[in-house]
Amino acid sequence: MRKLFIIVILMFFVSYLIHKANEGANFHSPVYSGRELKIGIVGDIPNIRENNVSFIQMSLEDVLQKKFVTKVDSVFITKKHLKEAAEPQYAKIYWESPIPFVFIDSEKVYLAFLDDQLSYEDAHTIKSGDYVVGFHKDTYFGIGLYNNIRNEKTIQDCYSRLFVIIERFKNTGKILIK
Repeated sequence: MRKLFIIVILMFFVSYLIHKANEGANFHSPVYSGRELKIGIVGDIPNIRENNVSFIQMSLEDVLQKKFVTKVDSVFITKKHLKEAAEPQYAKIYWESPIPFVFIDSEKVYLAFLDDQLSYEDAHTIKSGDYVVGFHKDTYFGIGLYNNIRNEKTIQDCYSRLFVIIERFKNTGKILIK
């Protein structure tokens, strides 16, 4: 009887693990199909599904020198560069930028990048679950992962939704989130 109980518990545990491994894999995630976008990126280029989005590698020095202004529709800064991107000399650039800045996989709220008196370490931790946080002029936006599940499909879905926001900005000059 004890062996049967152990087998039943073990089968339950294995089926639970299989369910958790597949969680988030079966949701509808439309691919961005809008106008062509050019995105400046500080860091590694993400694995996306879109063919109408191209990335232009940049450095934070390029951001300081404002080399992005006429070349791209938005600038993304990846996790590896966030601490440096939160240094005081960048805050004014983000505030005055004619295009949105997007911070990928930040553990800190967007104010870490906009408040030149606040270090990345001292900024509040994001509690919203947003995977990307973006900013343009006086508008902040965040996009989370589907059900807070971190896998390739949910990350690609997050980028697809982000590209829609960037396209709306490109068309209107405003951050519009539906």
